[in-house]
Amino acid sequence: MNLSIINLVLTVFLLWLTIQINSVYEVYLAYFFILTVGIIHGANDISLISLLTKNKRGSRLKFLLFYLGLIVFTSLVFLKFPLIALFVFIGFSCYHFGEQHFYTKLKAHNFKGSLLYISYGVLIFGLLFYLNSSATTSIILELTGVVIASNYFLFFFLLGLVATLFFVYLNFKVLNDLDYFQEVFLLLLFALLFKMASLLWAFAIYFIIWHSLPSLKDQTLALYGNFNKQNFFKYVKSSAVNWVISIIGLCIVYYISAFFQIRFITLFFAFLASITIPHVIVMFYLN
Repeated sequence: MNLSIINLVLTVFLLWLTIQINSVYEVYLAYFFILTVGIIHGANDISLISLLTKNKRGSRLKFLLFYLGLIVFTSLVFLKFPLIALFVFIGFSCYHFGEQHFYTKLKAHNFKGSLLYISYGVLIFGLLFYLNSSATTSIILELTGVVIASNYFLFFFLLGLVATLFFVYLNFKVLNDLDYFQEVFLLLLFALLFKMASLLWAFAIYFIIWHSLPSLKDQTLALYGNFNKQNFFKYVKSSAVNWVISIIGLCIVYYISAFFQIRFITLFFAFLASITIPHVIVMFYLN
């Protein structure tokens, strides 16, 4: 069965589940999926770096040092300048989500394609933020101390929508048989999902089903040449050590927040940003 069909079925099922369960369970499920599938999909970066720098030992060491240094730098920036770091984190995430969605659909990759990636990411995040504006405002306030009015989220969504349409038009000749009906249907499905689910749960569903699972498939193909059960488990096995380190790091973050009376959500987002931004850069070079 085609992966996109599986994704669609899973999304509809989780939409149904959203109607059935209490919002408290949505939070538990969201954290579970983010901390398992979500982190695992980015836990094999070291193997990908080795693939990218094959037969270039000096380059591999430089890339690894840059990767580790970026993790530390991102964490410090998030703690010192949370508003700026949050915008940078969202910007990287917008590009990354759009890249995962469109890069296999483009026959040629160029600057116009990159602008399509980030536009689509802005569209998805804008839709998510606007349809969960109260929760989004609350989290941003807790993270940065800044209140952002809901009309800014509407502007963000409209900007993403207009920009996506514009860059789809500019990339029309290099788009590989894009199913426009399916794309519109998906956006309507996402809008319904984002409206009915809580912010964290809505994000987790999109992040896991429409980003992490396709990315796992693409990374497995890149590393092992074929996507099957055996290679998938190879991928998970090679990711296990980094995943355990990430979970231990998150536990340390939790106890640090309690000991020093620092808001856990600030450290949690700093943790997510510190592992996300380096991963985005690795995937940029891989793609």
